[in-house]
Amino acid sequence: MKRILIVAGEASADMHAANLVRATSTLSKEEIEFSGLGGEELISTGKFTPEFYNRDFAVSGLYELLGHIKKIYSALNYFKKMASMGSYDLAILLDYPDFNMPLAKYLTKIGVPVIYYISPQVWVWRSSRAKALVKNSRELLTIFPFEKDFYKKMDLDVSYVGHPLLDQVSSYLKTSDPDRIKKELSIEKNDKIVAVLPGSRHAEIKYILPTLEKTCISIKNRTDFKVKFILPLAPTIREEDLFSYLTPEGRELFQIVKNRTYDVYSVSDHVLLASGTATVETGLFNVPMTIVYKVSALSAFLFKNIIRYKNPIGMINLLLKEKVAQEFFQNDADPEKIADNVLSFLLDRKKEDNTKNKLKELKQILYTGESPSSAVAKQVLKYL
Repeated sequence: MKRILIVAGEASADMHAANLVRATSTLSKEEIEFSGLGGEELISTGKFTPEFYNRDFAVSGLYELLGHIKKIYSALNYFKKMASMGSYDLAILLDYPDFNMPLAKYLTKIGVPVIYYISPQVWVWRSSRAKALVKNSRELLTIFPFEKDFYKKMDLDVSYVGHPLLDQVSSYLKTSDPDRIKKELSIEKNDKIVAVLPGSRHAEIKYILPTLEKTCISIKNRTDFKVKFILPLAPTIREEDLFSYLTPEGRELFQIVKNRTYDVYSVSDHVLLASGTATVETGLFNVPMTIVYKVSALSAFLFKNIIRYKNPIGMINLLLKEKVAQEFFQNDADPEKIADNVLSFLLDRKKEDNTKNKLKELKQILYTGESPSSAVAKQVLKYL
């Protein structure tokens, strides 16, 4: 039996890793044991043993990371110890660079092959990490087409395998039944649906959810038609985590649902969300969106003055090379202005249709001609 270490520190990585485990298990002629750091999606495969749960590592922002240093180093040292004892034949590390890059360096040093699946965003900041990523990986697999071009400019060879969300969303849409979903979620015929996704990390909930609540209250108070606000809970967040940052009015306003994010996308008129993988998901569902992102004052200062990143923060805008989704970052995240933007879609069918037409381009941009999960699975099997 072959043993593979998987580290998927975030909710989106957990989902992609789960698809990879299924694809690899299907293609493999021998049994494989998967273990490591992950969450509900990996566990749901029935083939993954969690040694650490990613919900305990869900942080965002440079400052927020400091509060989890002890926990992070404890897990990192555990995996190093297990690897030194010969517990892993291969490691698959997904994004999560402050944890995975030191681990990749150590594993490479002791001879454990590393596949780094989903490159950290070195094109945003600390681009010097790019060479270390390639050096400490047998394979570096990217999921966005512009990443391969970025590495190529640095004379570094990586493989673009396509975005794994293509598999996930395509599979869902084949069996989706919007009429059934509307009935189950108590959505009436003329209701407008705004999905609210405040993020999958605890710090995102802390900084973003109060602003989204105020935005939704403003939308409700300014419309003469019914708007239903549905909040699909991220697997790394518990319902009680939300309540600390919601007023009594907010608790009444939001319909919180579990394990139904795609169902909510499929019946939404607009999505109000934090920047991240969710913007790509929303785009593949062809739903207009508004992006809101807030971090601590210190993290925002570092981002502005040290990282000095000037491009869009929303991945959907980077991929389509235009501002298809309006972005509200930090001090610009005023609830009334955000509400204005959401209402401009709910009240203007032409604007909504124009945006949907632009979002249709996303699938063509990301598609490589092969299932991304199968492409990665083939790379994995080369090392077993």
